[in-house]
Amino acid sequence: MLGLAIGDALAYPCEFRSRATILAAFGPAGVTDMVALHDPRWPERPFILGRRHPAGTYTDDTQMTIAVAEALIEAAPGPAAGATDVDVDVEAMMQAMAARFVAWSRAEDNDRAPGHTSMTGCERLADGVPWREAGVADSKGCGSAMRVAPIGLRFHRHHGQLLEVARASCLLTHGHDAALEGAAAAALLVALSLERASPEEMYRAVAEACCPRSADFAACWAKLPALLDAPPEVALSEAGLGEGWVAEEAVASALYCVWRTPDDVRQTILTAANTDGDSDSIACIAGGISGARNGVEAIPVAWRETVENAARLVEIADALRAASGD
Repeated sequence: MLGLAIGDALAYPCEFRSRATILAAFGPAGVTDMVALHDPRWPERPFILGRRHPAGTYTDDTQMTIAVAEALIEAAPGPAAGATDVDVDVEAMMQAMAARFVAWSRAEDNDRAPGHTSMTGCERLADGVPWREAGVADSKGCGSAMRVAPIGLRFHRHHGQLLEVARASCLLTHGHDAALEGAAAAALLVALSLERASPEEMYRAVAEACCPRSADFAACWAKLPALLDAPPEVALSEAGLGEGWVAEEAVASALYCVWRTPDDVRQTILTAANTDGDSDSIACIAGGISGARNGVEAIPVAWRETVENAARLVEIADALRAASGD
């Protein structure tokens, strides 16, 4: 939970800015620490609208992740002693999730460039559209994948349940098959990271679970191995995996960042942040995967102390861990 929020917060000012702009403002290493959205080192253009949030502020990515986590804690609190935890009330979980998504969409602090598709889904949910039908049918934006790490944490012992819940959570806002598989893949990567699976094992597991269900997801996923030796400015661009605005690109890009530095949370997040495209979502997904793999002590202390609502994120992580049976 800290890893994803830190990735999101560190990359927040980089979203909508090109890699060239980032490096011109902060030097050849790019952004290497938390900076404010309106830090004076940024150029005048593009001018990022919105409140002058301090360094360490996260975006709608983490806000929606918290909503997912709180819904799971409420509706999937964990098995009774000795239970096998084979039955999951998806309906109850999605109803709880829908209520929190609608509340988030109306909240005063929802001022951090929320995705249009997610907001549309929330409007439909608020109007009483059933959660299975609320998502925008043809949208495969990465909003479905950026928020599912808690599903990977809660159901890491039960991959079948994990995939079912992750795909269901997508339908509240996104309906395209690539969005569903992006959500399933992102949650599965977190679960596999807790098990210390290698990047190669994670890649193969996602290929088996998700690629047969979406041609768009499979086509992007197939590009990843050949791009591992390519520099980030190539791999994380339209010449490589894409800019991460859609689900399959964001998840493949996040695994690229983890695969290159699997035991280094800091470098994984920095690789993801300093990109042309949807930097905060790529870094959010990558930070969650890397954080799950390497643990809290592997995250720089300064980042843990700076990120917004750190104590609350730890509380949520503890509750998810307890619910999972760990």
